[in-house]
Amino acid sequence: MTTDTVAERYAALDLGSNSFHLLLAEFRDQRMVRLHTDRAMVRLAEGLDALRNLDPAVAERALEALRRFSPVLQDLPLEHVRVVGTNTLRCAADNADGFLEAAEAILGVPIEIISGIEEARLIYSGVMAAAEGPPRLRCVVDIGGGSTELVRGVETPKLLQSVNMGCVAFTRQFFDNGKIDAGKRNNFVRARRAAQAELQELRHLADDALVMGASGTVKSVARVLNNGELDPILREDIDALADKVASCKSVDKIDLPHLDPERRPVFAAGLAILHGIFRELDIQEMQVSPYAIREGIVHDLSGRLHGGDRRADSVRAMMEHGQIDATQAERVANTALQFLGQLNPLTPVSQCRILRWAADLHEIGLALSHSSFRKLGAYMIEHADLAGFGKSEQENLAYLVRNQRGDIKAVREHYGFHPNNDLLLCLRLACIVHRDHIDRSIDSLQLSADGPGYKLEIAEDWLYQYPAIEDLLNLEVDCWEEKNIKLKLSIQ
Repeated sequence: MTTDTVAERYAALDLGSNSFHLLLAEFRDQRMVRLHTDRAMVRLAEGLDALRNLDPAVAERALEALRRFSPVLQDLPLEHVRVVGTNTLRCAADNADGFLEAAEAILGVPIEIISGIEEARLIYSGVMAAAEGPPRLRCVVDIGGGSTELVRGVETPKLLQSVNMGCVAFTRQFFDNGKIDAGKRNNFVRARRAAQAELQELRHLADDALVMGASGTVKSVARVLNNGELDPILREDIDALADKVASCKSVDKIDLPHLDPERRPVFAAGLAILHGIFRELDIQEMQVSPYAIREGIVHDLSGRLHGGDRRADSVRAMMEHGQIDATQAERVANTALQFLGQLNPLTPVSQCRILRWAADLHEIGLALSHSSFRKLGAYMIEHADLAGFGKSEQENLAYLVRNQRGDIKAVREHYGFHPNNDLLLCLRLACIVHRDHIDRSIDSLQLSADGPGYKLEIAEDWLYQYPAIEDLLNLEVDCWEEKNIKLKLSIQ
């Protein structure tokens, strides 16, 4: 494999609630070419109990699939691979550290838990990568194992929704005993009505739009209705199919042409959700996209490496919305990165980005409160729908913003969230240097590691000019001392 080939080759791995999907692709003349795909029907959502613990047998089934996928990722640079966890891993995140750590050990790549809204954005990006014809209003539907994403937009998404209903989740809720038509109680009808109830406030999503479906359930229904082809799904056809499935006594009695046997256990639930979407959104025809979230991830990865990082766009939008002083954000960011360069010139680019974005957003809470701006800013960052970001990235940003000054709050570390003291110290020092919103050079300061702690060398004449900064630096020493970390000030 040549260097040029590796430079444009990417891998996306979607750890879904029903199945895991791997895509290896490369760009040729700015066109994405799919090189290799793989799928494992792990039904991760089946292993989630009422306390959101993952069943060990299901976890092992999932890990075995990852062992099969792993060789495809080995020769790619880390920044060319993205592994995302969706609904089930979102639900299990607080109890899934062991599984996530084992999965990362197999893959050699960190796993990002993404929000439903980020999932919807990536799905839309993937569908649009295969969309043909002039720009027009579209409504994209993707029914997963644990959630259903619906997006309305033109070239970019305008409205994104993630609804907690999926083919595995609905199978457990409505077809757990395998029964469909139980006489007075038809479980298919119950599931369809439940889906419609979830969509009542979203009826307008498909208005005047070209409706497109993506992923497993939509493709399975299309193949059953269209002799194995991914032709459009018509309203009269899905109505007839829904009636046929609803009349079956049990899930194992479903006998349909071109239905993948692995899909049969969750087909009734997926069809009920899709039929509910057709009815509630009054859809007459749904086109079927060959692309979905995996292709969206690949395009996102390529964008990050070619000047189109969606995360940077999200930070800029948040700065504008929060009316942040961009000049102050820039000076704090530049100084924090200068300190980090002194401390560790080999800091990974991903960590430098987190530090810059934290500096960009460090005053976001001032839009709401002066006295509690750090706490509010951290809350806003952690809970915002920031396109492009994974949950752990937002947690790390929020941690830095929350602790930019004052006492350093203890937090519970978990998979994907391990506070970086180097980043925090550099941000805090930059905030001290520019506390008065004044440009100030730090060429007379040198930050370095000192055993397990830190040393800050300061030219005496520089410190003499800024006595207030000297007081703040002495307080900073005390703050780190409370964490049992030594910060030594050395006046030269």
